[in-house]
Amino acid sequence: MSATELERAFDPTTSRHRRDPHPLFHRMREQEPVYRHAPANGRVSWYLTRYADVQRALHHPDIGRQLDRLPGELAAFHRRWENDPLAMVRRNMFNLDPPDHTRLRRLMAPAFGPRTVAALERRIDQVVGELVDDLAAAGDGADLIELLALPLPILIVADLVGFPIGDRGRLRGWSDDMLRSRDAALIRRTGVAFVAYVNEQLDERRAHPGEDLLSQLVRSTEITHAELVSSVFQLLLAGDETTVNLIGNGVLELLRHPDQLERLRARPQLIDSAVEEVLRFNGPVGHSRPLFALADVDIGSSVIPQGDIVVPVLLAANRDPAVFDRPDVFDIGRTPNRHLGFGHGIHFCLGAALARLQARAAIGALVRRFPGLAPAVDPAELEWTPDLFLHGVRHLPLLLEKSP
Repeated sequence: MSATELERAFDPTTSRHRRDPHPLFHRMREQEPVYRHAPANGRVSWYLTRYADVQRALHHPDIGRQLDRLPGELAAFHRRWENDPLAMVRRNMFNLDPPDHTRLRRLMAPAFGPRTVAALERRIDQVVGELVDDLAAAGDGADLIELLALPLPILIVADLVGFPIGDRGRLRGWSDDMLRSRDAALIRRTGVAFVAYVNEQLDERRAHPGEDLLSQLVRSTEITHAELVSSVFQLLLAGDETTVNLIGNGVLELLRHPDQLERLRARPQLIDSAVEEVLRFNGPVGHSRPLFALADVDIGSSVIPQGDIVVPVLLAANRDPAVFDRPDVFDIGRTPNRHLGFGHGIHFCLGAALARLQARAAIGALVRRFPGLAPAVDPAELEWTPDLFLHGVRHLPLLLEKSP
């Protein structure tokens, strides 16, 4: 396929590859592994599909996330195209480079350390049990996403942050509006409401501090108010969708591969490696956040000019035959499994351990509880998220069969 043909075949602004982008990624990796996409607006993006190139880009010192690190004229060029309805909550680790990223990650890291995450395991199992009961009560046609994958992470992270139990419904609604809506005006209004809510919670913690994460952050002198509000957004809402997609994609792939579902039933100790294989085979994040070339950068056999956008495609890297044997085979016992499903380098997902724990609990509970688990609709008819960045199904109706 020529570069012109590839340009016509792959347009990141459309949804035609969302259901199954992997055949396209195979062609790109073989023919245009460092692919220059030049849309009409003039903002050039380079899509990276080989494992080595993705890994290199994710820890390259001259590829970063902060637009203000570019020379003035290049930064101004990009700002002309920006219309971010959630700009008010973007000053967090996800969108910053060192030294600010380093400072904020150091403040947040204890909340997601091994001891803290391990202490949450009992609570996660309890919440999963309650949500699976709700799923069973709904009967055949129950939507896995609505009844289990969506509510679970918001309940767990709200506990961690320290938000009141009674506010979880509001938080869930805000998360849906900000992360799943395509309506910029609605997203902006919801963002304003969320910021007002967080400010109320911060005032409450200043007056009556506790032991929760929010109280710890309020006491810190190393974080600005804007960074504090933005970090709460990242922890509570932005990390939420990753876990939702991990659970949804995990159940979907087991249903698509009934031999692996039966293998997991027969050997439940494979649940950890099953979650890792989901992250590799069809993970919850399609590509890294678009990055900026802060200088001319050599990637593969190409030079990416300063100011161009760099898009490391995690889904493509994770099926690179140069790294993975039989990359298109879903194997829940795969080892080794050096996938990039949670990124790489300094921006490796801080909440990865917590997301894994929730996916393990949710998928494991479903496999144990419902021996007749099956899709209620043809998987080919499922609706996928409208952009490649967050990669998952919007709904997953199930047929259930409770064990006696």
